[in-house]
Amino acid sequence: DHPALHAACKGARSFLPIFIFDPRLHHVPTLAGARKSSARRARFLLESVACLRKRLEDKGSGLALVVGSLDEVLPRICGGCDRLYLTKGVSTEEIHEEQVVAQSLPRAVMQTVVGNRLYMPDECGCVPDKAPLLFTNFKDRAESRGRIRDPLPEPERLPPLPELLDQGSC
Repeated sequence: DHPALHAACKGARSFLPIFIFDPRLHHVPTLAGARKSSARRARFLLESVACLRKRLEDKGSGLALVVGSLDEVLPRICGGCDRLYLTKGVSTEEIHEEQVVAQSLPRAVMQTVVGNRLYMPDECGCVPDKAPLLFTNFKDRAESRGRIRDPLPEPERLPPLPELLDQGSC
């Protein structure tokens, strides 16, 4: 149920899913002063990534796990990639990360795909630019006029991982 995954696999000869763990993003204080990731949250993240890797391997692919920042890791791992597929960000942090990806790989075609939402922006029962400010009003409109899509089917097989090139790019 991941539109960017489906878009990336469509007609692809190879496919390299990447998870970048940037420690700087997890040891950051929130506005209230607490750390953004507690030990429990970090454990949940690690278990979720391990599960994702296993599921991708079961489908004929894999998952590259890398520690570092986007701007350091992407040129090293994906410098030779011609296409990138990302889920379109919504939050300020996600939109900033999209910009960092685009700047780090200027020669690659970057396609952002809307997904991973309960309601798609144009199907939530109101025009996104004129959504009610109060959550209850938005919820009422979404429930009465909105449409929740059925999940995308799980691919039976995924394209294989790319063969590594001498430069270490995909």
